[in-house]
Amino acid sequence: MKNHKKFIKKCLDLAILGKGNTKTNPLVGCVIVKNNQILASGYHKKFGQAHAEKNAIEDLQKNYPKNYKNILKEATLYVNLEPCSHYGKTPPCANLIIKYKIKKVVIGTLDPNKKVNGKGYRKLKEKTDVIIGVLEKECEEINAKYFINHRLKRPFIILKWAESKDKFINTNSKGITQISGQKSITLSHKWRSQVDAIMVGTNTITCDNPKLTTRYFSGKNPTRITIDRKNKLNEKSKWNIFNNDAKTIILNESKNKITKNIQYLNYQTNKTIQKMNESKKLVHIMKMLYKNQVRSILIEGGTIIIQKLIEENLWDEARIFTSNKKLLSGKKAPLLDYKKLITKTKEIENDRLVFIQNKRSL
Repeated sequence: MKNHKKFIKKCLDLAILGKGNTKTNPLVGCVIVKNNQILASGYHKKFGQAHAEKNAIEDLQKNYPKNYKNILKEATLYVNLEPCSHYGKTPPCANLIIKYKIKKVVIGTLDPNKKVNGKGYRKLKEKTDVIIGVLEKECEEINAKYFINHRLKRPFIILKWAESKDKFINTNSKGITQISGQKSITLSHKWRSQVDAIMVGTNTITCDNPKLTTRYFSGKNPTRITIDRKNKLNEKSKWNIFNNDAKTIILNESKNKITKNIQYLNYQTNKTIQKMNESKKLVHIMKMLYKNQVRSILIEGGTIIIQKLIEENLWDEARIFTSNKKLLSGKKAPLLDYKKLITKTKEIENDRLVFIQNKRSL
């Protein structure tokens, strides 16, 4: 088992190399081992391209062109996620493993995707020796977004805010009070380019009139989302959320309508939803957004919506900037008891950035 863990850990190291390029696909690494030596390796490099198992087999073929087939018959293939068993953009990896009569397969964890879940494992077990459940927790965590999407049918939810040293996120006056330094703001815009959508409450729209774009970083603008229950926002008004910079979804309780880049989405479609409290409605809204192809979402405020998500345990990661500045009064920052949940801290000029992982959400 000790060696199994060592080689699955190597798979995880390889898998992370594909981060940012696999889109809705998981991060997967693979190594081919014989006599406790890694003879070949591969990882899923880019969405739509070959999977990790195929890349590892091709690497072995390159390294041992004359006898790679014989090696595979005596080798163990390690992979952090269950090999696929269905045809998608690429053929099934389970079929490829069976084709080459690989002696043993060690899998980190099952794939939560219903198209795969257990099917690849069962197909392989009919033809070869299979071990599953090695470093299972670590294998789930590296693909936390993918597991959240498929298990809970909702987006991966990232909370983000910047607070002053005395725990305020803004003053009481209209407009945005800059709390973080410019490098922190640029990093925030990079994060925006990495998610499908960005969401703020209507109070943030009317008070701050944010652009919600990646203007300080070269990357795609996310879909902008807000909850405007009674449709009080007017798309002919000055609000930046209605401009042509990106698609906008207005969640409301009365209409479904698409006008150019603006989509009105009615989330309150029956009496059951109408009777839900605000926190439960947020759960429903997130599932609705998932059905509308939102797989990851950055929540940037304000305090009310972030606090409701925290209370409902409806978040997966939080990224909090704390500045040396003091505002003395204003709008209070969200409350989150996160000391035991910190995974990483970083100093950025005069700001301290804390990364927090909600391990209960998985």
